[in-house]
Amino acid sequence: MSDINGGALSSDEVQVFFADNNMQKYLAKALDRLEILFAQSEVFASSEGKKVHDFIKASLNEMTNMPAVFDSSCSFNIKHIGSKFVDCIQAASSSKNYDVDTLLSSCYRFVVELELKSPNGMSQFLNMTWNEVSDLDFREFPNAATQVKWSRNNMAISILREYINHPHMAALINLPAAIRASEEAREKSNDEMSIRELRVNALQDKLKGYENAYNFVGLYQGFSKLREDKAKERDLTFKFLMVLGFSLLLVPLLKLFGVVAHEVDLIRESLSIAALFALELMIIYFFRIALQNFRSIKAQLLQIDLRMTLCQFINSYVEFASDARKSDKELLAKFEQVIFSGIVSDESVIPSTFDGLEQVAKIVDGFKPR
Repeated sequence: MSDINGGALSSDEVQVFFADNNMQKYLAKALDRLEILFAQSEVFASSEGKKVHDFIKASLNEMTNMPAVFDSSCSFNIKHIGSKFVDCIQAASSSKNYDVDTLLSSCYRFVVELELKSPNGMSQFLNMTWNEVSDLDFREFPNAATQVKWSRNNMAISILREYINHPHMAALINLPAAIRASEEAREKSNDEMSIRELRVNALQDKLKGYENAYNFVGLYQGFSKLREDKAKERDLTFKFLMVLGFSLLLVPLLKLFGVVAHEVDLIRESLSIAALFALELMIIYFFRIALQNFRSIKAQLLQIDLRMTLCQFINSYVEFASDARKSDKELLAKFEQVIFSGIVSDESVIPSTFDGLEQVAKIVDGFKPR
């Protein structure tokens, strides 16, 4: 029976021994053959022999009906007497001479281990025959008596010893230390995670600050570009004012120093002076308009400078104000009214665009006949 495992039990998997197809065939043949052998043997005619006969038959029937249970419960005896049991069953199933003492002791050992390790234990009939065999003196089966006695009294100790010395049991003994090490590793990991979380939160706060700062930097740059444009416009307007102011002085000087010739004719001289006066009025008019624009540009520059200054500290001020208002909502009201109010230059004395035309109209009305 070379295709049946000879008893080497794996420590990680349940060995297929009784559930093997060939083993099942040999068990079935052995049951049929033993019925004939038991009937022919005088040994089984006695009371003791009948009880042994019933026990062996019940054991083999149980192995046939519940092979997986025997495989999972009888690893100890499969390992130690599996090969011997295979040879005995082969001999019994092939009409050869077989050792009934070996068959009896092997069945007894398997049944005892089944009762020790199986959750549900053996069947009722097998349990009854096992109890009857356990009370025998085995006078007619002397070679089985020692094994039966050892199985009844000492086999449980051997099974327990094997379990205690099993590598898995050694790992189980080390389990508390492994649990402590795991708990320490978990606490260390939690501490590291907390530290990393604090770092991440700090970086997140910094990124938010950088984002706000970047937004205000962009706004500041926009105001800065606008200020450059307005500064150029202010410089051009100032230069134009200088030209107009020089022209205001140049016109009378031209007449005074004779660049514009004096006319002998009084009417022509009057017309010349009137033309120069009109030109002077026009230059004054444009000078005042340019002056108004110059002052307006300066006011705009003041407003832009104010906004650029606010952009430099607004982020920190928002954080400070949010904390300060928790105690008093009106605490910063007057401060904000002063700081954030617009800077407007007084333009009440600056003439409007059409003020000059109104003055010219009044002069013209003065020359009209009444």
